[in-house]
Parts: sequence; structure tokens; C-alpha cells
Amino acid sequence: MQWFKSIGNSLKIDRLANIAKDALWQANCPLCKRPADGVLCKDCDRQITACQSPKFLQLDHPISLDIQLYSWGIYDGAIKRAIAACKYDNHPEIMEAIAKKIADTWQRSPEAKALTQRAKHLTVIPIPLHTNKLKSRGFNQAEVLARCFCDRTAISCMPQLLKRIKDTKAQMQTKGKHEREQNLAQAFAVPSHLKASERDVILFDDIYTTGATIREAIATLSASKINVRGVVVIARPQFKA
Repeated sequence: MQWFKSIGNSLKIDRLANIAKDALWQANCPLCKRPADGVLCKDCDRQITACQSPKFLQLDHPISLDIQLYSWGIYDGAIKRAIAACKYDNHPEIMEAIAKKIADTWQRSPEAKALTQRAKHLTVIPIPLHTNKLKSRGFNQAEVLARCFCDRTAISCMPQLLKRIKDTKAQMQTKGKHEREQNLAQAFAVPSHLKASERDVILFDDIYTTGATIREAIATLSASKINVRGVVVIARPQFKA
């Protein structure tokens, strides 16, 4: 029976080792540093969910008559902190957690379903970063968001359809509407070998504020017969009536 005791002792040691390993390597929430079962701890996840907009389709603020804005949340509180932590503290996994929420909302939304049904070869395009900023940050948060969304909704993601060719400064650093527009003028391009591929697309970005970035991207894509049918963002400010 000595061999049986030996195996039993070995199994106990293995179990203890696994418990210790799990405790040692359990991921911490990138926002509060407390242990988390997923990307975020339950408390931070609840706080972000509390920022969700009552309506996914922003009827009070369409991009144009033909292009609707879909915003998952209101840009404030926990969601504002989460976006900042992703971009400036190197936590792209936060985008993955939020993308799942957006995908679930998209799949439940009758307006989103209608858009999907009437679109032709629907594709998601994330707003690109210039190569200089991409090197500095290491990832494009809009692309991380878009790819995870597409994985859950089975919509194709084609970031290569739009490139940022102008190293613009952050829009928050500009003063007034004219400077914002000049900052983004001719900032984007569609690669020449893709210009003949007519299709319907959804643009993805993290935040919608003045809409200057989105409008410039739409103009660039439209010139290449790529039709933007909707814009999806994590959040937008609560515009005053």
C-alpha cells in the first residue's frame, strides 16, 4: 500500500502547486488592480455597464441623412477612465472586454439588424492611426475593438481599406472648428489597389466628439466608391439639447 500513499501524497502536492500557481498568476483588473476572473473585475465591469446609453442608435445625432451613429455608451465616469487606461497605460485587452458588450448590443438591436440586411458586402473599418503613433502606442485601439466585435458578429474586418497618411495632432490640442478641419484635411487615403472594390462599410472608433475625424474618413472612402452606412463608437459625450 506504500505506492498508494505515495501517489496520494503526490496528488496532494500537485493540487497545492496548482492552487498556488493559480493564485500567483491570476490576472488583475487593469483599472483597479484587484483580482479579476476575466479582463475586468466584477465591480469595474458593473461601473462600465452603468455608462451604457439608453439607446444604441443615436437618433438625436446622425452623421448624415444616410449615415447613422451607434454609440454604446456615454463618455463619462468609468468608461472614460477605461478608454484612457487602454490608450495611455498599454491595456488593449480593455477594448476586447468592451467590444463584447458592443457586439451583444448590436445583435439585439433591430436597427442594426436592418442595416446589416440592406447592406452589400458589409465590412467593418476601424479608424486608423498614423504609423508614427502606432509605433509609439504599439496598437490601434479602434482596430482591437473592431476585430473583437467582428469575431463575435461574423462581419468581416478590413483595416487595410483605410490608411492615415498624415500625422495629425490630437484633436483636443486644436482650437476651434477650422483648426480641427485643417488638422484632418487629407489625413486618410484608400490604397490604390483597393479603390475598385465597391462595398458597404461601418466605421469603428473609440470616441465620437465633434465628428471631424469621422467626416474626413467618410469623404475619403466615398471618393473611392466605398459607402459608409453607419458609424459605431464606444461612447460619445452627452450632447446638450
